[in-house]
Amino acid sequence: MLRNVVLSSAALALIATAANAHPQFTLSNDGRLSSIVPAKSQPAPVLPGKKKKSSYLWSSLNSDANGAYFCCFGSTLTGPSNNIGLTGKAYGVAEQFTLKKAASVKTLVAAVGYVEGYGNGSTTLTLYADNGSNSPGTALASGTGTATQEFGTCCGLVSVKISATSLSANTPYWVAITTTGSNYEAAPFQVWNEVNSNLYVASTSDGGTTWGAGYQLDVEQPAVAVGK
Repeated sequence: MLRNVVLSSAALALIATAANAHPQFTLSNDGRLSSIVPAKSQPAPVLPGKKKKSSYLWSSLNSDANGAYFCCFGSTLTGPSNNIGLTGKAYGVAEQFTLKKAASVKTLVAAVGYVEGYGNGSTTLTLYADNGSNSPGTALASGTGTATQEFGTCCGLVSVKISATSLSANTPYWVAITTTGSNYEAAPFQVWNEVNSNLYVASTSDGGTTWGAGYQLDVEQPAVAVGK
């Protein structure tokens, strides 16, 4: 049965509206979740349609032809000099993945949307090893790209090249999404329940210097991928 991310208790906690923001966005009480009034051109969420074959080694991107993620809810990404009431907080999010076969990873991908008027959209994607307790451990490689699509429209992806990194099969790794400076962005959740699996997610408030304990979710997961 499809489970809509907007009906989760975390999404319903988005009640602290940021002041003087354009477009209008809303933060959760702890600032870690964001929602935004969708753009007029943003289509309503749709039920799953025909799937497209994935070219990624691993992906939690919605492969439905109608979109890669839910338009209006996501994990908050901020640089430490942001001016949305979270000054000094460099929020980011990471998602765990496991390859079925050993492979060399050269590309990291994540759905990220910028918020108009808040920074330049700079986004850093980092590949981490697991720390043995389902949380990001050692950073293995990273790259920086630019979010070019506004949060609240579908479906902008940031793709970065990293140094070729050999990953083992059946071993947990992480893709982390962070930003710097005065940026305010968001990592949107997948559309509906496309992933249909429990994945570990972790968060940071210092730009990835440290990470909190990972926790399992089957909704509200960032949309990420790794490729050759």
